[in-house]
Amino acid sequence: MQFLLHGAIPPDIQAALVKAKHVCHTMEELAEGVGEPRQFLAMLSKKQWNLITTDGDFLRQLYEQKIAFDGIIVQLLDTAESAIPRLFERYPRLTPRRLYMITRSRVKIRQLPGAAQA
Repeated sequence: MQFLLHGAIPPDIQAALVKAKHVCHTMEELAEGVGEPRQFLAMLSKKQWNLITTDGDFLRQLYEQKIAFDGIIVQLLDTAESAIPRLFERYPRLTPRRLYMITRSRVKIRQLPGAAQA
């Protein structure tokens, strides 16, 4: 899988993703920048990238504006090195159109807006 790292992501998280054989992309790789959430997620869909973020405000806008996204979003509420291995231990195959929230004690799953219509 390919993930865009968005927000204050520690280097340990990127190393854990690479160790799990995933590809990491940084915000510098996007020519257009972030901009509005709808355009940003459309750009990620076009590139077939998923999103790993620590930005709660971005996710709040996504749900308030009911912006559909066909990929996977992982929200890191726990940025410990063990967060990524814990995610893939619990869920070896992540499901599209889902938000995975990693906390210190567990991984929560939520449908993204527009998932029911697809």
